[in-house]
Amino acid sequence: MDDRQRRRIFQRVKTFSNDKFWEWMNWLHSQAYAKAVQHYTEAAEIVLPPRYQKALHDKATEIREQWDGMSTVTLDGTTGTEFDRVMGQVKEE
Repeated sequence: MDDRQRRRIFQRVKTFSNDKFWEWMNWLHSQAYAKAVQHYTEAAEIVLPPRYQKALHDKATEIREQWDGMSTVTLDGTTGTEFDRVMGQVKEE
């Protein structure tokens, strides 16, 4: 991303209402979380046998739910679709 693109995004964000800003932040963080899940899932599929993959996913869920207190992830439609795709709940075409 070049400087011009950054300025453009910054100017756009400055026009957001409080609700719109937090909606956008939720979307942005949801995208980052989904990408992190995709990365560790792909890494696990490459280097771990299936039984360890399941253990890794179970531990990641435990950490998210019990350690971080994020028992549910609430997302809007677009982000939810991306998250579900990454989590394997929606098959890619």
